[in-house]
Amino acid sequence: IQLLSGKVISYCILGFLQVLAWLGTVLLILRIGGATLSLPPGFSLPISLLAWGLVFYILGYAVYAVIMAGAGALTPKLSQYTSVYFVVSLPLMISYFLSLMLAMRPNSLLAVGLSIFPLSSPVMMITRLTVGNVPLWQPLLAAALAIIIAVLIIRAVARMFRAQMLLSGQPFSIQRYLKALANSN
Repeated sequence: IQLLSGKVISYCILGFLQVLAWLGTVLLILRIGGATLSLPPGFSLPISLLAWGLVFYILGYAVYAVIMAGAGALTPKLSQYTSVYFVVSLPLMISYFLSLMLAMRPNSLLAVGLSIFPLSSPVMMITRLTVGNVPLWQPLLAAALAIIIAVLIIRAVARMFRAQMLLSGQPFSIQRYLKALANSN
């Protein structure tokens, strides 16, 4: 668990530094660009949106990074991993496309449900927070569920890694893997 958590945290920090570099570049371009690239008068970015953006970035990154690590542990060949990657990232892609349509109705039942569901909340909750008034309990609930899911997935993937290490060098069989998984507490 420590190795997996450390890896996810370090990659999350590196990804966050990359996002900061992008934001810094955008701010620099806006300052240098003058009137050509200026924002409309009265435009402001609420600090609460930035704070929630950071929360959902970290939680979404944690959930998906650990799921991807688990998918990598289960797929021995790179060619198999690409199809698994697609399946794992499908909820995120679907929520992105739906967020474009649901931005006009941010408080619809589908938008609220997707913004609370941990696999789609990183995209949908930020879309809803950007577009409309979201009751405070909804981002709090979405963040709490994402934390719970991240912890559960980290534990499960750590067990899968341990089982995989116990089986290294042996031919793969479902029985052997399940036995090693059960013994890797």
